[in-house]
Amino acid sequence: MSPSSPLFDTGRVEHRRAFLINLLYFAVIAGALFLAVRTLFVWMLPFVFALLVALALQRPVKWLNHKTRLSKKVFSVAFVVLIILILAGLVALIGWRLGESLASYFGNAENIQVIQDTVTSLGDKLQSALAGLASSLPPEAESSLDSAVSNLTSSLIGLLTDGFTSAANWAVGFTSRLPQMLLSFIVWVLASIFLTIDYDQVRAFALRQLPKRLVPLLRTTRDLCQNTLFRLLRAYLLLMLITFVELCVGLGLLRVPYFIGVAALIAVVDILPVLGTGTILLPWAVISLITGDLFRFVGLALLYAIITIIRNILEPRIVSQQIGLHPLVTLFFMYLGFHLAGLAGMLLLPAAVMVLVQLQKGGHIHLWK
Repeated sequence: MSPSSPLFDTGRVEHRRAFLINLLYFAVIAGALFLAVRTLFVWMLPFVFALLVALALQRPVKWLNHKTRLSKKVFSVAFVVLIILILAGLVALIGWRLGESLASYFGNAENIQVIQDTVTSLGDKLQSALAGLASSLPPEAESSLDSAVSNLTSSLIGLLTDGFTSAANWAVGFTSRLPQMLLSFIVWVLASIFLTIDYDQVRAFALRQLPKRLVPLLRTTRDLCQNTLFRLLRAYLLLMLITFVELCVGLGLLRVPYFIGVAALIAVVDILPVLGTGTILLPWAVISLITGDLFRFVGLALLYAIITIIRNILEPRIVSQQIGLHPLVTLFFMYLGFHLAGLAGMLLLPAAVMVLVQLQKGGHIHLWK
């Protein structure tokens, strides 16, 4: 076989070799990151959030430092304290309004009586319906029905018991985790202040530990990550706005007092990890059913279903438009990310793929043709 044969094409061999090296390199990096996320991410969360705060505060702190000539320490502490006050204010406001509403409702003896009457009425209707059904059945079928009702009652009692036990266990677990949560909060505050003050030194130290040939690639990757995360944030703010409009229309039709403020609160809860519109709408619907307000129960249930369907349809499309991936590709990596790392993976894996696509287009890596 002659050296001019395609099998001896040096350029092609080198290209394949470079592809395999790059693929192996990014596979190792991806595997290491995945293991880090699964094992260390929860422990490192205070420092991750502190780094995000430091990144967000660099421009305003440097601008104010340049304009006023005051120390960066002053503005760093001031901004972190301001963030804490805003978050604490939001939590306190939501908790106060929720507690006030619950206390106002359940503190009214008439409302308690309405709930008791409704539950009693539902029980009486169910009992009379079963009695009417049993009277129309032959004796052997009536015996089977009694047995089925007895089993159903036992199952419901067991379900309620398990529910109360789970709730009690969760409360105990939450209480036992309070010291750890407080420690994590203190670490986050201190790390945010230190990183905001000494961000340039920390960044320079990290860059000195890396091979010089990787520094340009890492800077490009950093810029792409910032741009992609900004686009991702814009996508979810747009989804939150759509949810807010849907809630305003639905709650307005249900004649909910202060429906615009309530819609804004639920839309903010919807964008938070783990939580969603169902966190508020579903318990609200159940309470409406218990209190006998069937119109509001049906309306809230339909509103939740409509919001969920529209969200599932629009989310892959809007996210794909913002980060520049095909909707099918975005849907695939959102689904894969959710199964690998939960909600964080669902949000971050499509963004990571987008960064790889941009690096490929810019000629910095060569993973595919």
